[in-house]
Amino acid sequence: MDINEQTDALLFELQNTVNRFHTEFDINHATIVGCLELAKIDYLTEPSEDVEFEADDDDDETASF
Repeated sequence: MDINEQTDALLFELQNTVNRFHTEFDINHATIVGCLELAKIDYLTEPSEDVEFEADDDDDETASF
Protein backbone atom coordinates (compact mmCIF):
# COMPACT_ATOMS: atom_id res chain seq x y z
CA MET A 1 0.00 0.00 0.00
CA ASP A 2 1.37 3.43 -0.89
CA ILE A 3 0.92 6.53 1.29
CA ASN A 4 -2.23 7.64 -0.57
CA GLU A 5 -3.91 4.27 -0.06
CA GLN A 6 -2.87 4.24 3.60
CA THR A 7 -4.25 7.75 4.08
CA ASP A 8 -7.53 6.76 2.44
CA ALA A 9 -7.77 3.64 4.62
CA LEU A 10 -7.21 5.72 7.77
CA LEU A 11 -9.80 8.28 6.72
CA PHE A 12 -12.40 5.61 5.88
CA GLU A 13 -11.84 3.86 9.23
CA LEU A 14 -12.16 7.14 11.12
CA GLN A 15 -15.35 7.99 9.25
CA ASN A 16 -16.81 4.54 9.93
CA THR A 17 -15.97 4.79 13.62
CA VAL A 18 -17.43 8.28 13.95
CA ASN A 19 -20.60 7.23 12.11
CA ARG A 20 -20.95 4.12 14.29
CA PHE A 21 -20.71 6.13 17.52
CA HIS A 22 -23.10 8.76 16.16
CA THR A 23 -25.63 6.08 15.30
CA GLU A 24 -25.25 3.71 18.26
CA PHE A 25 -24.93 6.31 21.00
CA ASP A 26 -26.83 9.21 19.42
CA ILE A 27 -23.87 11.54 20.05
CA ASN A 28 -24.29 14.99 18.50
CA HIS A 29 -21.85 16.52 16.04
CA ALA A 30 -20.43 19.03 18.53
CA THR A 31 -19.49 16.25 20.95
CA ILE A 32 -17.89 14.21 18.18
CA VAL A 33 -15.86 17.18 16.97
CA GLY A 34 -14.82 17.97 20.55
CA CYS A 35 -13.63 14.40 21.08
CA LEU A 36 -11.71 14.47 17.80
CA GLU A 37 -10.08 17.76 18.82
CA LEU A 38 -9.03 16.27 22.17
CA ALA A 39 -7.60 13.23 20.40
CA LYS A 40 -5.78 15.52 17.96
CA ILE A 41 -4.21 17.57 20.76
CA ASP A 42 -3.17 14.41 22.61
CA TYR A 43 -1.62 13.02 19.44
CA LEU A 44 0.21 16.25 18.61
CA THR A 45 1.56 16.83 22.11
CA GLU A 46 2.70 13.32 22.97
CA PRO A 47 6.44 12.78 22.74
CA SER A 48 7.44 11.28 19.45
CA GLU A 49 10.68 9.93 18.10
CA ASP A 50 9.77 11.34 14.68
CA VAL A 51 10.37 14.95 15.72
CA GLU A 52 13.59 16.25 17.19
CA PHE A 53 14.25 19.78 18.36
CA GLU A 54 17.67 21.31 18.73
CA ALA A 55 18.40 23.89 21.39
CA ASP A 56 19.23 27.37 20.17
CA ASP A 57 22.75 28.04 21.42
CA ASP A 58 22.64 31.70 20.43
CA ASP A 59 22.74 33.41 23.84
CA ASP A 60 23.80 36.78 22.41
CA GLU A 61 21.26 39.26 23.79
CA THR A 62 22.62 42.07 21.62
CA ALA A 63 21.63 40.37 18.39
CA SER A 64 19.47 42.56 16.21
CA PHE A 65 16.35 41.33 14.53
